[in-house]
Amino acid sequence: MFFAALIGVPLGLWLGQNKRWDRYAYPLIYTTYPIPKITLLPIIILFLGIGDLSKIFLISLILVFQILVIVRDDSKNIPEEYIFSLRSLGASKMQILKYVYFPACLPATLTALRLNVAVSIAVLYLAESFATNSGLGFYIMDTWQRLSYAKMYAGVLAMSLIGALLFIVLYYLEERLCRWSQAGKQKHN
Repeated sequence: MFFAALIGVPLGLWLGQNKRWDRYAYPLIYTTYPIPKITLLPIIILFLGIGDLSKIFLISLILVFQILVIVRDDSKNIPEEYIFSLRSLGASKMQILKYVYFPACLPATLTALRLNVAVSIAVLYLAESFATNSGLGFYIMDTWQRLSYAKMYAGVLAMSLIGALLFIVLYYLEERLCRWSQAGKQKHN
């Protein structure tokens, strides 16, 4: 998830700010986004091997599109008055990125990551149960095939707890890093 955010956030911010590049890139993104990336698992394993790198790459590939689309759309929806205000005060592009674009997109980015925890765990399970001999996905499938249901359920519970922990950490980060956004939500309630 970290690597997906590391690629998706800057690319989404860049496309949201650059209409020309966005016109060229977005047909490609919209064409490739609906393709189920999980079907690429055998090819990814062929090139990257059975280890953790192929799992990390697959999860990042799936999530980067979701983060990219959300950040791009959020950055395109920032009122131009905010940008004009900072430009009139002499702000550089980097300062506008730092003080307008990034803070405006941060809540949606963290929400997207939180919502993608389940996708990440599901893809991890599938990747670990395919052509590997380690990981929780492998453990769950192995214990299922050996009819050791108590151990299988323990593996499912462990994977669920990992997902819940990631969800809680991202929720905590959103509350801490986006206090200004939370305050606005509480006023509307």
